[in-house]
Amino acid sequence: MASQQNQPILNAPSAVRWILVIAVVVHVLRMLLPRPLDDWVLETFAFFPARYLAPISSPGDLVAMIISPVSHLFLHADLMHLTVNMAFFLAFGSAIGRRMGALQFVILYLICGIAAAFFWAWLNPPSQALLLGASGAISGMVGGAARVSIWPPHHAGSALPFWRRSTIITFVLVWLLLNVIFGIFPIMMTEGYAGIAWEAHLGGFIAGFLLIGAFDGRGRIKPAATPSGL
Repeated sequence: MASQQNQPILNAPSAVRWILVIAVVVHVLRMLLPRPLDDWVLETFAFFPARYLAPISSPGDLVAMIISPVSHLFLHADLMHLTVNMAFFLAFGSAIGRRMGALQFVILYLICGIAAAFFWAWLNPPSQALLLGASGAISGMVGGAARVSIWPPHHAGSALPFWRRSTIITFVLVWLLLNVIFGIFPIMMTEGYAGIAWEAHLGGFIAGFLLIGAFDGRGRIKPAATPSGL
């Protein structure tokens, strides 16, 4: 049986599994929709900054403004976009999800996703480009993993995501560098969709890094022993 410090990715917390399943089901259902209806789904449930600068002309506009900061997390451009995001989510979401209860994890995940969207909107206020995908919230999981690995909490908790500070510092530096490169040299992910929303990634990372302390260790039924060292 795997030790507490080396739990397999497939043994993900229930909240992680449910979020992943919802994202996959949403994508499959969209694949079955006719193109005009799928376009309506994107226009309604994806996030874009210009929506908040235009006057509200219908109840649907108001609903979209309220739900799109969350709903965009479950929409993906294509199968590759979904696969890459969910792979990172399994890795970092599981590492964070084991440190707290399911409700606390879901709240943290959604807050990071919302923060990522509005950080992107803040830097691109008039943009009509659609932001979709879970990468902003996943970046929050990366930020949370970095925080608890660099400054381990004193309370009893699960195993640290990274047991060497040099490992997580190197990873974060590489991750930040890649996002800067994506920002300077945008990459088209697929026809008709913009590439990497590096601003959203950065916003999610900052949110996860700053907020993990308010959620870490909360809601756990049986706290694990405090890790013995780094």
